[in-house]
Amino acid sequence: MDKSNNLDFSGSTIYCGLDVHLKNWRVNIRDEEMELKDFSQNPDPIALHTFLTRNYPNARYKVGYEAGFCGFGIQRRLAELQIECVVLNAADIPKGDKDKRQKNDKRDARSISEEIKNNKMVGIHIPQAAMEYARSLVRQRQRLVVDSTRQKCRIWHCLYFHGLELPQKADVGHYWSNKFIKQIESNTCNGDPWLKMNLQLMIRDHQQKRALILETTRSIRNLCRQEPFKKLIELITGIPGIGEVNAAIILFELEDIGRFKSHDHLYSYAGLVPDTDDSGDVKKSKGITHRSNSRLRNAIVESSWIIIRKDPAMLMLYKKYCKNMHKNKAIIRIAKHLLSRIRYVLKEQKPYVEAVLK
Repeated sequence: MDKSNNLDFSGSTIYCGLDVHLKNWRVNIRDEEMELKDFSQNPDPIALHTFLTRNYPNARYKVGYEAGFCGFGIQRRLAELQIECVVLNAADIPKGDKDKRQKNDKRDARSISEEIKNNKMVGIHIPQAAMEYARSLVRQRQRLVVDSTRQKCRIWHCLYFHGLELPQKADVGHYWSNKFIKQIESNTCNGDPWLKMNLQLMIRDHQQKRALILETTRSIRNLCRQEPFKKLIELITGIPGIGEVNAAIILFELEDIGRFKSHDHLYSYAGLVPDTDDSGDVKKSKGITHRSNSRLRNAIVESSWIIIRKDPAMLMLYKKYCKNMHKNKAIIRIAKHLLSRIRYVLKEQKPYVEAVLK
């Protein structure tokens, strides 16, 4: 007789915490009252589904795991198997001092199962697959830009370290035109062929990165003209100071503007709020928070510096804030105004109107 014929867990909820790794998963299973099982298994959602349905048939299953290298693939696969799954921010899972000092996979899986049982944790938003794939292209461009900047700094280091002649009007932040690159490439390198070879290889690496950035930028602009992104990108680029690339960053990092229930929720996600350390009558502000979507925040702040030159209303607000605070703090206030307006145009599907204070 099949074992499942004698078992029925209807009305019960089985909580499953996963500590996921490349080669195995640590699984901790519990119900409302106690811990039931703890074991390791192959990294396979189907194997987990088979185990749960065989041992706890007809129960409601709730699985959780920490966000990491595996992304949302596990969550989507379990959802296809009719298993509720949440992805958790590892930094939000509370752990005692003993758990921190004696960390292991078993303790981590147990902490996750306890948290999802207590319903204290709000899982990370699961983006639509199309949005996530488009976002990966935009993030790839940002990584290439960082790599290109690093390579330029390495070239500067080579020139300074070996005492080589610098190009005329040399500036670290200067745009590297083809003419400027040829000036660097023409350096005699003190007559040493091996130093010359090193410099040429570094320049070639930079040129390859720049070609990749150009190709990625063209792909992003082509993506912005495709459905279902075209209308939303047009609404965002209708705001002064936001170009296509920054609009793509903003759209694909926000994904669904309706998931932010309030302005404060949106500001917190972007990281435009301060870290605080209040105790009793003592109020301390530690400056802008490090917990943020840094890509979104950078795009918003960058666009804020431009919009104050193009929208009189934002310029007036900026000057008003500058009377009471440093300009870098004032621009964060402008960034919050800008983010609020982006929320409005996306939510209401209405174009941006300039020279409006509220």
